[in-house]
Amino acid sequence: MKIGVISDIHSNVIAFENCIRYMEEEKCDEYLFLGDYVSDTPYARETLDLLYDFIKRHPCHLLRGNREEYMLDQRRVLRDGISEKTWIYNSASGNLLYTYEQLTDDDLDFFESLPITFEYKKEGYPSIRCCHGSPASDRELIQLGSDKAELWLSRIEEDYMLCAHTHFPGECLMNGKHYFNAGCVGISIGDPGYAQCMILKDVQTDGDTAWQPEFLRIPYDNKRVVRDMFTCGLLDKAPWFINSNIQILLTGDDHSAEMVALASKLSEEAGEKYGWPLIEEKYFEQAAKKIGIPDYRSSNFSNSL
Repeated sequence: MKIGVISDIHSNVIAFENCIRYMEEEKCDEYLFLGDYVSDTPYARETLDLLYDFIKRHPCHLLRGNREEYMLDQRRVLRDGISEKTWIYNSASGNLLYTYEQLTDDDLDFFESLPITFEYKKEGYPSIRCCHGSPASDRELIQLGSDKAELWLSRIEEDYMLCAHTHFPGECLMNGKHYFNAGCVGISIGDPGYAQCMILKDVQTDGDTAWQPEFLRIPYDNKRVVRDMFTCGLLDKAPWFINSNIQILLTGDDHSAEMVALASKLSEEAGEKYGWPLIEEKYFEQAAKKIGIPDYRSSNFSNSL
């Protein structure tokens, strides 16, 4: 038995295509998709179209990630006419708005139909608790070896828990239970040019069936993704957030959460009336310069790719 595990595609159809091609060649029997299909790179529409085609042709189990939750929240905001929470093109929400504008109501209905957690069950094999963040929230980060990991492993009935969201692959064993994280397909931290995913294989241990992970690093053309951020206009629509994403794609260094937090703090300290997503660009620029995020628009950088 082989189960392909894919999470955190983040619209990166280039990396996604390479992952599923490898898993099909490995003849995976089933697939687990753990959310965050969209946002952060240019190809939301292409990613969803490929995903829909793939799940028609293979046995798949899917759940919702926090990125899909953001899209559903924005639909509610627009329906309710909440202007102060409506996304605009800037470094706070422009990346999300760019993604949202590629979605249809059918896409959003599909997101809404997905659970945030489920139990993978198959006769003769150990059950697996699957989630994006945690069994309670698609936004909760469960880092490997953390107190949160130990807490959730003590709470669930299953002996295996499979999570995403952190963008860090690995496994840990706590009190006889296993926690696996497949890492990130679309915008991996510390691993530029590689899509991270996983295949679970059944093995026999002392007469019992167990799951053994194979952590994969699938190469893809990360420079093409960056080039397309320029040509599609995404970098102009969310300048500093996308500069940060380009930094991750090319170097593996991730300072995006730190930048957003600092920009928010600088805006508050300046006495600005409105918070996220209406934070002025100058605060993102100040935060990025302080942290060390390059402005890839400021040279002939795109011509060198």
